[in-house]
Amino acid sequence: MPALLVSVRSAAEARAASDGGAAIVDVKEPARGPLGPADPATWRAVRAALPVEVPVSVALGELADWDEGRLAARGDFDGIAFRKVGLAGERGRGDWPRRWRCLRESLGPGPRWVAVAYADWSIAGSPEPAAVLAEALAVPDCDGLLVDTWDKGRRVPILVEDWADWAARARAGGRLVVLAGGLDADAIARLGPIAPDLFAVRGAACDRGDRLGTIDPARVAGLARAAAAARAGLPGSFATR
Repeated sequence: MPALLVSVRSAAEARAASDGGAAIVDVKEPARGPLGPADPATWRAVRAALPVEVPVSVALGELADWDEGRLAARGDFDGIAFRKVGLAGERGRGDWPRRWRCLRESLGPGPRWVAVAYADWSIAGSPEPAAVLAEALAVPDCDGLLVDTWDKGRRVPILVEDWADWAARARAGGRLVVLAGGLDADAIARLGPIAPDLFAVRGAACDRGDRLGTIDPARVAGLARAAAAARAGLPGSFATR
């Protein structure tokens, strides 16, 4: 059955997410964008606040942020399980696979990578999801694919009919499938047929449903129940890949 990933911005939020039933805790700074990178000190504090068996992932912004020097090299990934970088603005730039590879190489070995396909890719100016999927399946250091939304001010629903085959191809290639993008309990129930490994949330897990608010463990618990109820009927899970 699918499990729940909760994005947090502090050690206190990480403990609240874990107490509520999050299977994975993701570290990002939502004020900095959909994949806003937190400071490395926050990664370390989150990792130290959680039991070792709880995986921690980190968001690293957009590929263009690294190209333009807005983000500095970060090499301290001790205890981190996954890392991800977005591709907003890369549509029409045919060299993004090479530059994505160069970034991965420059950050060194360690956590596995999760590729990001934006559901609102035309707004984000990111590559089409099919291109992201093809590249993710071609590189050995990419363990998963995340479907997210780039523009958090718009409601861009993820539709089963648009993503079921895409997700099935990702699973057939041995990749984890993670669905995000303003999900709440109702959306999680609706998207169950896609059979993701993880549903990823931030706003719905916060006070008043505000992604810039504070994680509420009671909200997390409700979302974890919704994820567990969205039974995919498929063997295996992120924990066994």
